Amino acid sequence: MIVFSSSLSSKLKANLLELMQALDMSLNGAQNNPECVSLIQAQLNGHPQLKDDPKFTGLYGRLPCGQKCTHASMVDKNAALGPAELLLSIAQSVVDSMTCNI
Repeated sequence: MIVFSSSLSSKLKANLLELMQALDMSLNGAQNNPECVSLIQAQLNGHPQLKDDPKFTGLYGRLPCGQKCTHASMVDKNAALGPAELLLSIAQSVVDSMTCNI
């Protein structure tokens, strides 16, 4: 099973078209990467149930570049950790989020 993750804007057009096919979207009308990204983002926003599909979960919940996580559960979870435990927690989060970046 192909798992999609990472920022849409960093994907090649071929990968965006593959993602559009996986989302059962029409490939017509997308002439360039920004148009593909816009169409895919609209599809994801319009179908929040896709967040529960393991193939597409990695496309949801990404923070814009430079924005810090302020979600209470993340802040609280890491607040009580010492430096070594925090580093291990961050490393585990990175490993957990690593999927086939297509």
